[in-house]
Formats: sequence, structure tokens, C-alpha cells
Amino acid sequence: MGNDERIAALEEENQRLRNDNEKLLQIIAQMKVTLNRLVDRYIMENR
Repeated sequence: MGNDERIAALEEENQRLRNDNEKLLQIIAQMKVTLNRLVDRYIMENR
């Protein structure tokens, strides 16, 4: 495997990791929204 092939493979892996990271950040953001809703509901029910 030449240097060009290694660089191309690393760039592809880097892009996959960036995509995975973006997906995970979106999931975390949605989890925060869900958690906030659950906390709000819990507070409202216990008043």
C-alpha cells in the first residue's frame, strides 16, 4: 500500500468518524430535549 492509498484510506476513515460524531451529537441533543420534557412532567405532576 503506497502513501497515496494510505492517505485516501485515512481520509475516508476520518470522514466516517466525523459523520458518526455528528450523528452522536444529534442523538445527545435529542436526549437532552427528552430529559427536559421528562423532568418538566415530573415537576408538574408532583406539585
